[in-house]
Amino acid sequence: MLRRIKKLLEHNALIFAIIVTLVIAILSLSIVPKINLGLNIKSGDKYLHTLAYFVLSSIWYFALQEKIKKPLFKIVTIIILILYGIILEALQGGITNYRTADFYDIIANTVGIILATLLFNRFIRWFNTI
Repeated sequence: MLRRIKKLLEHNALIFAIIVTLVIAILSLSIVPKINLGLNIKSGDKYLHTLAYFVLSSIWYFALQEKIKKPLFKIVTIIILILYGIILEALQGGITNYRTADFYDIIANTVGIILATLLFNRFIRWFNTI
């Protein structure tokens, strides 16, 4: 079962990366109802931002893994992902009247990107054992 999932991911990684990118854009620019999970976590949306950008970064790193091995390409990818988050925050403040731009969301997005960057090599080593 894991091998089938692995092949699916390997053959469709770029498509998954594009889909995740679009889903994050849609969720960032649409009206999303507030869901109370009863966890009483202060600034819980920042955790969601971190998770979303961790997943976004990880899937892009996976899709581009051969190119990511080059340090300059990895730095450029990180910069592009951070700029993507900044652009979405600016669009929230500029083109919507139901969302607001938040500097702390940009920080949370960047934390997710950094965590994915730090953990990606470990993930790939594990993934290659499947």
